[in-house]
Amino acid sequence: MKNQPSTFPYRKRGLLLIATVFLILAYFLGQKSTLSDPLNLRPEVGTRGIGLGGAFISSADDATSPLWNPAGLATLQRGNLVYDLSQGAVSLAYPIKPIGTFGVNFLDLNGNDRFLLNHTANPIGSFELGNNQALLSYARKFGALQLGVSTGYSRAPYYGSRWAQNYDVGVLTELNSHLALGMRLRDISGVTIRHKDGQILQTFDQQLAIGAVLKPHPIIRWHNRLDIMPSCFGTSIEIGSKTISARVGSTFTFNDESPSQAWSVGFSLNQLGKQLHYTWLNQENHEYKHLVSIGMSFGGEEPISQAPSVTAQTPTAKSETETQQKQITPEYQSIQIAKKHNIEVALMLAIIHAESNFNPIAVSKNGAGGLMQMMPGTARELGLKVPQYQDKRKPELNSNIDERFNPYKNLNAGLTYFNRLVEKYKGNLTLALGAYNIGPGKVRVAGPLTSRGKKYANTVLSRYQLYRDNIEQMEMDLKRLEAVLERNVLLKRTTTARN
Repeated sequence: MKNQPSTFPYRKRGLLLIATVFLILAYFLGQKSTLSDPLNLRPEVGTRGIGLGGAFISSADDATSPLWNPAGLATLQRGNLVYDLSQGAVSLAYPIKPIGTFGVNFLDLNGNDRFLLNHTANPIGSFELGNNQALLSYARKFGALQLGVSTGYSRAPYYGSRWAQNYDVGVLTELNSHLALGMRLRDISGVTIRHKDGQILQTFDQQLAIGAVLKPHPIIRWHNRLDIMPSCFGTSIEIGSKTISARVGSTFTFNDESPSQAWSVGFSLNQLGKQLHYTWLNQENHEYKHLVSIGMSFGGEEPISQAPSVTAQTPTAKSETETQQKQITPEYQSIQIAKKHNIEVALMLAIIHAESNFNPIAVSKNGAGGLMQMMPGTARELGLKVPQYQDKRKPELNSNIDERFNPYKNLNAGLTYFNRLVEKYKGNLTLALGAYNIGPGKVRVAGPLTSRGKKYANTVLSRYQLYRDNIEQMEMDLKRLEAVLERNVLLKRTTTARN
């Protein structure tokens, strides 16, 4: 173990060397074929990718990844199904551990050029009828390096067009928490699509693109993409988490045959495994401006809201949690408290964030107080010293008088109470959270929740997912909680010394 830090730089250099060699090889493989045709570009498909200015090369991470960079499939932990309403594209991917992730994509499945209703008043439609493609993809992670390949058949938007086979390869690597790089080489064989009478309808010249994602802040991502063949540049700024994000992007082409510039705005929602992506695209040669896709995740670990139990974690989930905790300083008091109550740090932080936003003297309009917003009666039942108040909305904030405002005691009592609720509701995390908010007397064991309780549960679960997806945000809020606990220790020491 002592030798591990000294070998780490060499392993990093090895990965960079592999990536460099791959790029050089791709360049020589990707020299333009002798055939030339104005229609030598595959149509770009995928609401989310187009909304990012096409800069999905180094951030592809869902079932549509093969349409931009097949290596993106390697990040999937669960199955993912995406249907692009605007372009009639279905994308499906599923990870099979430890083999890798497999994906299939079928493009332009619409029977006409509109979604559901072929009418000019319908703003949602496909870009061009007949640009059919069928892709089979595979990706796997090798250390910090993700590799992916796709093969499939394409046809041109002409009646009588034959199908032609094509290939894609891609690579992705995250150098650190602030920078990710990617590369894609499309149609490495130089594909020609012919009419059934032998006439050449369309060619796919080899297309090489590289990309980079810069993350100056946990909620800010700057996506970039440069197409070397043909010359094109795409860029996009995205703000938000994986739960909800907004973006604005632009694409610049350097080809007389196509528009010189296009831009887009859009947003994405990802709530408990359900996804919605929307983009408004301003591009002259595209009649339809509104792009919409929907998706869902399935298989693998159960959705958070249906987790079997908070206190009985599987060995895999527990080891993942312990790994995260080691990455964020295991000597933190808050982590030790989470271990004591056998609850994930991310879930503990999510509850505190929803209850008090880490304010140890917060008081609600109902008289709940402290980090975990304990009601006086509940706090007394859990062993905390709380005086009888004539107006519980105006409590004594002195932690020696009202122990709800001792953050250490409040946190322990709150987690004890929450675990009792989880046990009462047989491991249903959504019901337990709802009961924590509105009271167990208003939540039946079989549910359902009232709208207020459901809204609160969804708020906590969304924050929980944010922490699981973004360890930097998790560490930021852990430090906030740790600072609160440290201030309490210092205050206690000062009081003891004075006495």
